Amino acid sequence: MAAAVVAVPDDLADVPRAGPSTPPAPAPAPTAPFADGRGDTLAVRTFVDEDTDLAHITRLCEEELSEPYNVYTFRYFLSEWPHLTFFVYPTPADATPIATIICKQDTHRERTNRGYIGMLSVQRGWRRRGIARRLVELAIAEMEARGAHEIVLETEYDNEPSLALYERLGFMREKRLHRFYSNGKDAFRLILPLASYPGTESEEEADRGRWLVAQGPDAVSELDYILAGPQDDAVPDMTQGWPDVSRLTLVPPRPTRPDYIM
Repeated sequence: MAAAVVAVPDDLADVPRAGPSTPPAPAPAPTAPFADGRGDTLAVRTFVDEDTDLAHITRLCEEELSEPYNVYTFRYFLSEWPHLTFFVYPTPADATPIATIICKQDTHRERTNRGYIGMLSVQRGWRRRGIARRLVELAIAEMEARGAHEIVLETEYDNEPSLALYERLGFMREKRLHRFYSNGKDAFRLILPLASYPGTESEEEADRGRWLVAQGPDAVSELDYILAGPQDDAVPDMTQGWPDVSRLTLVPPRPTRPDYIM
């Protein structure tokens, strides 16, 4: 039996139909060309769609990263945060990217807006030209503009170039994650507290203290409070004699079992 054809009145033709829908992704931040360490002007853009970009992401990550990722991992990031994936090209006319960074941003423990750098890959022949730093700076700026309080990532414990890059940008080593990668290597989790860190009375003191240390000497009075604990009239002021916060050094964290972000 042939299916019946139901005519739709003209005045109802444009009425939206009920059904599943996907919220539109946030518009990407404008990007601009930048000069690399050799003076060449490189082009930057954000993710367009899977047909255009997924094969390039897979290639860059397989060639340059030690950790294997499957297509579902990439789709997890790209489906929700396409605006947090950036590509670098030798020229605006090039169709093949030489570097990429892939990130996400969501709520951590129901109180902190946390950005996360998942993958960063620069083609071998284009390294040591400031491209990785530029991508990280773009990602941080975009996540901070969208309300991030902190940025976290993991990198291999012995990847000295990566550790040096992130520490120059202000990241701190939060903990060592044993056998974090599939090749059996340990990782360091790094964290960058941003100026928008909320800091409320309900925060854990360790989180608040960590952020205060990152802010430097201007935060000394609040840091003294965290170190000494709350005071009252019956207890003498225990903050007297604490060293200047600018002299405090961060002690590498003790080895702990990993608690994965994802």
